Amino acid sequence: MKMIGCYLTGILPRPEKLVEATRAYDRGRLDEAKLEKAFRDASLKAVNAQLSAGLSVVTDGMLRWQDLLRPFSENLDGVKTGSLARWFNNNTFFRKPVIIGDIERKRSIVKSMTFTSFLPRNVPWKAVLPAPYTFVQLSENQFYKTKEEFMFRYAEILREEIKDLAEMGFEYVQLSDPSLVHHPNAVSVSKEELDTTRKALEIAVKGIRIKTCLHTFFGDFSQILPDALDFPVDQLGIDLYETNFKKLKGQNLEKGVALGLVDARSSLIENPDELVKVSREILNSVYSSKIGDVFVCPNCDLEFLPWKIAEKKMRVIGSVANLLREEFHE
Repeated sequence: MKMIGCYLTGILPRPEKLVEATRAYDRGRLDEAKLEKAFRDASLKAVNAQLSAGLSVVTDGMLRWQDLLRPFSENLDGVKTGSLARWFNNNTFFRKPVIIGDIERKRSIVKSMTFTSFLPRNVPWKAVLPAPYTFVQLSENQFYKTKEEFMFRYAEILREEIKDLAEMGFEYVQLSDPSLVHHPNAVSVSKEELDTTRKALEIAVKGIRIKTCLHTFFGDFSQILPDALDFPVDQLGIDLYETNFKKLKGQNLEKGVALGLVDARSSLIENPDELVKVSREILNSVYSSKIGDVFVCPNCDLEFLPWKIAEKKMRVIGSVANLLREEFHE
């Protein structure tokens, strides 16, 4: 048995005081220095909430991130910020990256967005980045001749970013890939696209020395099996509220797994004992012999919920991980 851990999978909701501060700033009632202080205070609160809940890997809450893609469209050369688009089947929106030239990265993106000074030295840090397939699918490409060319170029940029994260002290990187499984028209990703995704991931993680997870959500993870088993990542993340569990049975992952057990799109607070039962069934199903690393997490970003509900969800995540450690005698 390897480790059983727990972490977040994306952006946290902004606490009420930060929401008030950003609104005041937008209306010209708050200066930039006070807005920055509000972000710092809220980020410290986010880190402390994770530690209090017993999360074993932490982020700074990503409160500066307006959406998953925005920091990249605003900081990469060859990309401009486009029009608003709906974020999958949610009542939230993102700005579409518009590719107008060969994309280049001249500085670390996450470094400028993250309050690393608030991250504890005795707990591993995690960063969340858009995966190659999702970045390409959600962008408006006006430059590259093919999606493959675009995806491989973005993967090179991603590798540069991940290498910098390792130097900064991050131990985990999540590549968020909802587009890989979200298919409302029931048309799954083709074998060719999955192969291109694998090749792009190989470029992105080549020569890096930190743990990686490809986290899928808003869709059924089983539809990209067995191809996903060949992806060059340490863990595979599964949205268990969208995935057909029956189709997971008999699939030997032979990798770590991030179980999206807590529903980030529902205010209902889950029962930890019930989630442990679900976890047990899944782990016994997907591991034929030795169980790999297991992480308990939300199925997607908790940003869809009010702050107080998100705090309760974090405590559930920590409780489930503790119960699983007891059961598996970690």
